[in-house]
Amino acid sequence: MRQGVGDTWFGGFARWDAEWYRTIVREGYVYYPEVQSSVAFWPTYPSVVSLFSWAFPSIYITGTFVTVLSGATAVVLLRKWARVFVSREIAITAVILLCVFPYSWYLYGVVYSDALFVATAIGAFYLVERDRYFWAGLVGVLATAGRPAGLVVAVALILRVIERRNAANGASGFRGLFNPRTLTKADAPIFLSWLGVGSWCVFLWVKFGDPLLFAATQASKGWDQGAGPATWLKFRLIEELQHRPFEWSTIGHVAHGLVVFGALALVPMVKRRFGWAYALYCLGMIALPLLGTKDFFGAGRYLLGTFPCIVVAAELLVARPKVRAVFLPLSLAVMLAFAVAFGRGSYIS
Repeated sequence: MRQGVGDTWFGGFARWDAEWYRTIVREGYVYYPEVQSSVAFWPTYPSVVSLFSWAFPSIYITGTFVTVLSGATAVVLLRKWARVFVSREIAITAVILLCVFPYSWYLYGVVYSDALFVATAIGAFYLVERDRYFWAGLVGVLATAGRPAGLVVAVALILRVIERRNAANGASGFRGLFNPRTLTKADAPIFLSWLGVGSWCVFLWVKFGDPLLFAATQASKGWDQGAGPATWLKFRLIEELQHRPFEWSTIGHVAHGLVVFGALALVPMVKRRFGWAYALYCLGMIALPLLGTKDFFGAGRYLLGTFPCIVVAAELLVARPKVRAVFLPLSLAVMLAFAVAFGRGSYIS
């Protein structure tokens, strides 16, 4: 395979983590203690890129194709999932909101795993709502092997099946809705989703001796996001606010934090509209950047997967047409500005 073909046209999509994915596709996974290593990147996206790489002249172009296809699929599936619960107008507004969200340029061709993760996560939950538990489990395999947030997906899929089963039997209240004894053999296929994260952990264990190596490597120099109070309490961000509050990097980190707390504020609405399982899913997704990053960096794209929050945000906008008329174009303008900056090499995540 020729490398570098198409870089003039596609180079803007292949920034930062894209090089990690290309390395994984070409050479497989490696790990070096206390050094940034490719085991931090989960396998679904590079595996799919590798699967299609025969059809394109470079891995970067293949990655762009996979991301565009995944982003389009995510948009279609979001509308289908939303229509299970809300009106057509709200569903369409949710789709538009997803498309113009300031960090949604990751759905438009960037060689990152986010678009594929969002598509598979929404797809798995949509299939649950359609009682297609076997297919939900299979799609869930891709989601749970796609990102660390796959752990949240794996748990939430099971919780949603339990919740639906108990709600159909007339149960109410948190304990009643999550009584697992009502599960039947017909519900068993949803547990297939655990094969994704399980297979990844087994691979890491067999090859490197540590099934949780993806987490341990986050503490490597340069990433500096090991578990502990410094990460949980955002000591790095506090230091930035004290010493360089008006630098663009600090402003960007604060913006990511605002996205996190904005999503958190929507969780009660998610619970009322869609049920406890989706609220817990959103809480789990939000907890990852809230507790797992030293400065909220990356939260904008990580929270693309909180699709129930996107739909309730759309519901709020539909109830306020004047706000919607201003907010959506403004969000689009910000997204385009971010996309241009990313394409020119700025570290925006």
